Amino acid sequence: MAKHFLYLTNDRLISLVWNRGAINSRESFLAAEAASASCVAYMEKYRRLPTYLITDLVEEDFRLDTIPHLRGSDSEAIISRKLGQIYRSSNLRHAVIQGRETEGRRDDKVLYHAVTNTELIKPWLELLEKIEVPLEGIYSSSVLSARLLKVLDLQFPHTLLVTVVPDFGLRQTYFRDQQIKFSRITPIVYDEGQSVGGLIAAEMGRTWQYLESLRYFAGGETLEVCILIHARDKPVIADAIRKYPSLKYRFLDIEEVSTKIGLKNPPSSSHAEQILVHTYAQTGLENHFAEPTTRRFAVFRKARMGLFALTAGILAVGVVGTAFNFHQASQISNRVNTRENAARNLQSEYQTIFNAMRQQKLASDVARDTSAFYNNQIRPQPAAPGALLSELSNVFAEFSRVKLLGLTWTIGTDERATPYFNAVPPNGTLEVSSEPKSATPGVAQAVANALNASGNNAQALADPNPAWPSAKLQFAMIDAAITPFDGDFRATLAEVERVKARLNAVPGFKASIESTPLDVRSTATITATGKRVGAGLPEARFVIKVVRVGEAS
Repeated sequence: MAKHFLYLTNDRLISLVWNRGAINSRESFLAAEAASASCVAYMEKYRRLPTYLITDLVEEDFRLDTIPHLRGSDSEAIISRKLGQIYRSSNLRHAVIQGRETEGRRDDKVLYHAVTNTELIKPWLELLEKIEVPLEGIYSSSVLSARLLKVLDLQFPHTLLVTVVPDFGLRQTYFRDQQIKFSRITPIVYDEGQSVGGLIAAEMGRTWQYLESLRYFAGGETLEVCILIHARDKPVIADAIRKYPSLKYRFLDIEEVSTKIGLKNPPSSSHAEQILVHTYAQTGLENHFAEPTTRRFAVFRKARMGLFALTAGILAVGVVGTAFNFHQASQISNRVNTRENAARNLQSEYQTIFNAMRQQKLASDVARDTSAFYNNQIRPQPAAPGALLSELSNVFAEFSRVKLLGLTWTIGTDERATPYFNAVPPNGTLEVSSEPKSATPGVAQAVANALNASGNNAQALADPNPAWPSAKLQFAMIDAAITPFDGDFRATLAEVERVKARLNAVPGFKASIESTPLDVRSTATITATGKRVGAGLPEARFVIKVVRVGEAS
């Protein structure tokens, strides 16, 4: 993404448009040209790009201090109060926490810095405000220049970075353990009696003496002086450098540095702004001086981009969803066509078999069994017991005291069959209960069993080829209860009989009672316990089997 950098010095503003590792545009405007038509037109040209204002001014102040080690809002409150006390007349101020002290209370070490002369920046801020430029922030080039040392792997205990400010002077920034401690800019005033190299060497000598007076150096430590300069200017400075035993000079050739950091079009002079801007553009920058109102157009720009991205994302999801639906519809259509073809083939095969069977003369038993087999095995099974359950629901809606506990549904062909049924466990036992007598049959029962067996054998001998069951039946085993139960078994049994009679009144229904709350037949024994066991409302349980006679649908 293209970025617009405004590099501000005391004399001029240099506009640099950075995109994909190259400076595509460079324009310079004098401080008095902030309101000129040419400057306004130029800024209008790049008003859509995110803009970063970099300051490299004489009126930048740096102070070191300590504060108690706190966190969150408490620390922010102390720093804000300190900034207000130190820089009362400037709103362009910032603080950087640089770790903690190693002794004593281990207070936080803080660097306070600010632009003390806001009038130098005010005209340019008014211009950017007027044309609604998305200003991301205002930054101190001295503080950010530590990134250049890190990229070049020039990290020493004591480092002095020396850069040339465009058409103005010399910036000297001192770093101790990769943290900025001091920075100063001095104009280069040409003197006929001294060369440019001599002037620069003299300024570095004075800086060294100032740092030494602050006792930054222990015995035997040296100051690494890193000078960013063009190759053709190096001899002039190298010849004039004074030989201090505690200074070690490193000349950083601008063209070599450009290659190392990936700047595609290296500067043609010793001015450092393009090298610094390219370094700053590689990563995100934390705002130093800009207030929220100054940055509001940048916030609006990010909001617009977020909405555009969200809209694009929604459209992309919609397109993907539509494509997926079309794909699914195509697959479903292919399956439907495949099944229609299979159905047509089966129908054709069925019609062929049916026509062949019509032309054959079969015995009556074979025809009968074929018809029953077709009705029972080939014709589709009922899809669901909906119709049967609907009719049962209408019947039981007439009996308010009947509580439906469970229902088992199935199909079959033998009306006398009893489907598998898993009853709901009762809440307890009633005061009166019944149990079947001994399973040993009496004489009359034995005779009846014998007669039934002989009758069945006679029927089997008389009809060696019985008919195939020809009807499909639906079975419903209904587990229900009369509740609440007040102990009146006579009324309860009568209620059960009414339920059975009402079910038998439904066309096609055959209902039979499988179990009652109390078995009053002579084959059962009735026992009275005198008390009821179990929790919950009293209820009298019964089971009814319902057979729907005729074709299941």
